[in-house]
Amino acid sequence: MGKKYQSGRRWAPASRARFARERRAVEGSVITQKGFEGALVLEHIRGSQYLIRMPDGTEVFASHAKRREIDGAVEQSVSAAGWRLWDDGKWLSRDRQRQ
Repeated sequence: MGKKYQSGRRWAPASRARFARERRAVEGSVITQKGFEGALVLEHIRGSQYLIRMPDGTEVFASHAKRREIDGAVEQSVSAAGWRLWDDGKWLSRDRQRQ
């Protein structure tokens, strides 16, 4: 049997296409999350990883985690929450993200 996905199940082609469209739609967004204010999402890399341009002009890799409400409420804006810096395949600690 083939490699399992992180969720432990394989997604149907229609779901995979929808997720790909959602990730592409994030490109060009301006991030409003604290610590990332004014950063621009340049490109989707793979999975949850993106290339972003910080307000000072530096380009960095970041990951975005979707936020969903258990009771079915509308999820938070993509630009408002869920962003973390990514450095050589490792998450940056919150202290290093603030530097």
